[in-house]
Amino acid sequence: MSSQETLVERVHTTSVFIFSRDDMRQTTISLRGHGPVYTVNSDQSSTRTSIFHFGDHVPLAVSEQRGILPDKITFRGQDRQKLKSWLKFSSVSLFPVTFEAFGRFYTWRFSARGELSMHSQEHPEEAIAWFTPSRRSDTTGSPTMLAASLTLKPDALEIQDLTVVSFLLLEQKSRTMSRPTGGVAGPYAFFVEALY
Repeated sequence: MSSQETLVERVHTTSVFIFSRDDMRQTTISLRGHGPVYTVNSDQSSTRTSIFHFGDHVPLAVSEQRGILPDKITFRGQDRQKLKSWLKFSSVSLFPVTFEAFGRFYTWRFSARGELSMHSQEHPEEAIAWFTPSRRSDTTGSPTMLAASLTLKPDALEIQDLTVVSFLLLEQKSRTMSRPTGGVAGPYAFFVEALY
């Protein structure tokens, strides 16, 4: 086998992850065209959220909201740590939030439209991941609901699990800290997209 045959070209596609429910505490996340990838479950009080690869019994990550005590995060195979040890929050407001992965820095921002987007240190003006909340669409003459989605470009796909986990925690935190500013049915409406 020649060395050219063993080279793998970098994928230059964007992936769209669809939420079965527009509720970051209790949802299944599917890759459009491929089916379920993640499951998110929370306890009854919504203070402990577990994020699983679909079909796994051991969580990829578990977050704990602890009221006046520091929030915690535990990644599979790692020690429990303060959430702020991983996600570096602004001292003035919730956003921007920065984290490091494999020597690179990524920042989540909250747009004027009330949507989260993630940016890399190398290209801070270009979003490499962004959230689109569930919304009403009337392109065919009859209103339909489009499911919430998280779109990842190749740079975000390189750290897919960290992108998804950080997004889920930050979107949940932003919804907890503020009232809904838009959306058709509020922050915890349930919508399912018929086709993945």
